[in-house]
Amino acid sequence: MTPTLEITNLKLHFPGHGAPIRAVDDVSFSIAPGETLGLVGESGCGKTTVANATVGLLAPTAGSVRVLGTELAGADATTLRAIRARAQMVFQDPVTSLNPRMTIGTAIGEPLLVRKVARGAELRDRVAALLEEVGLRPDHANRYPHQFSGGQRQRIVIARALALRPALLVCDEPVSALDVSVRAQILNLLVELQARHAMSTLFVSHDLAVVRHVCDRVAVMYLGRLAEVAPRDALYAEPRHPYTRALLAAVPEPDPAVQRAKPRVPLSGEIPSPANPPSGCRFHTRCPLATDICRNAVPELRQVGESQVACHLA
Repeated sequence: MTPTLEITNLKLHFPGHGAPIRAVDDVSFSIAPGETLGLVGESGCGKTTVANATVGLLAPTAGSVRVLGTELAGADATTLRAIRARAQMVFQDPVTSLNPRMTIGTAIGEPLLVRKVARGAELRDRVAALLEEVGLRPDHANRYPHQFSGGQRQRIVIARALALRPALLVCDEPVSALDVSVRAQILNLLVELQARHAMSTLFVSHDLAVVRHVCDRVAVMYLGRLAEVAPRDALYAEPRHPYTRALLAAVPEPDPAVQRAKPRVPLSGEIPSPANPPSGCRFHTRCPLATDICRNAVPELRQVGESQVACHLA
């Protein structure tokens, strides 16, 4: 079965003052039809850069990005246009994702109109159905973005992304700009829509509690490279990479007794610069378990149990 998304040896480097900034450096993973993959890591690790490359917003420095078997790297405008109908993105900030001078009915219907999928009464009916699908009323179509709350605006953005019935939905921190009170509503909506339409989803987040709720598999990034890729339950039950263990140890628990019992994973130092990454394992400068091989040899992703781990000591 052809993966909905297949990324192979992806590199994205940007000009810097002197050495190039290696935002993404040799990342490979795939997403099966109907699967949700969570891409997690600290700010600046390259998550959003991968997401942007997935829908053709950034051209790879090297490597391959295939959506439904079609190569995006180096693709012409016609190919990109065709693929973007099948791969849609939900951005972090719903305020800047919508044109303030455009009614939400026009915003949601624009993809259908541009692609000549519907017009006139059929277009209005499709927009009304999309609004109802995300929990809004059809009569909201004549309102403007400023007349809605942050959570409602994100529902509008999701409705617009679903207009062309994409096979792949890329969500870049879709709830981090929202109030805590509405995050669960939007997450539950995304889970429901993903199941209803059997979409594949790349879910980018720094919140491991959110990822546990919505994802089937999890890929952990550190400084432009993958540290671990594993099924959700395996990763949370038995993290194999020291960095994954540190991330999970930092997730707060609502029960004070559980919080006190959690193992502590101390990390020293700051994240190195992507313009000058460390030799060997990029995590070795902060890892409490690092040895000479970690400092000198780059670990490759290898199978350990149910997980793929880039660690010499796993």
